[in-house]
Amino acid sequence: MSSVSVSRIAGTVLALTIVIPGCSMAPYTQTPRPATRPLPPPVVDRGVTSPERPAMPAPVVPAPVYPAAPVQREQPPAVVALLDTAEVQANSGDLDAAAVTLERAIRIDSRNPILWHHLAQVRLAEGESVQAEQLATKSNSLAAGNYALQARNWQLIAEARRNRGDEDGARSAERQVRNLKSH
Repeated sequence: MSSVSVSRIAGTVLALTIVIPGCSMAPYTQTPRPATRPLPPPVVDRGVTSPERPAMPAPVVPAPVYPAAPVQREQPPAVVALLDTAEVQANSGDLDAAAVTLERAIRIDSRNPILWHHLAQVRLAEGESVQAEQLATKSNSLAAGNYALQARNWQLIAEARRNRGDEDGARSAERQVRNLKSH
């Protein structure tokens, strides 16, 4: 193969990688609804640590600080980018867009417990306590050995139960948090 045809192919591939992703995204036209309560900041745990990656700025919305979950595996770059986007959307109050972005990331990596946890946080902030609990439970089912993430999920479950008036269920979930923190 000649160097001309190789460079032509490389140029075509480069052009397609720039054009195609832009074509696949539909514009967001839905008017975001206001948050029903302050949004806790997404836990910035993308499974990627790098000295070149700058620290994230402090979240816009005040919330409790959770311990960072241990890194279990490296995240695909597309998932990291979607997590970044969802974090910006959630912190700016656009919970609907953040949920859509997280659902897209889950379609890429459905076995990622961090994505399910973030989506549970968004649903809880939207006031959807039942769905938030279900999503946090799903995250726990995928987070074997990640006690910090499991504890955050149980804390979220406790809050969701408390929002529904299930004080006994909330206390039970908080006992799970204490048990996990002793590991």
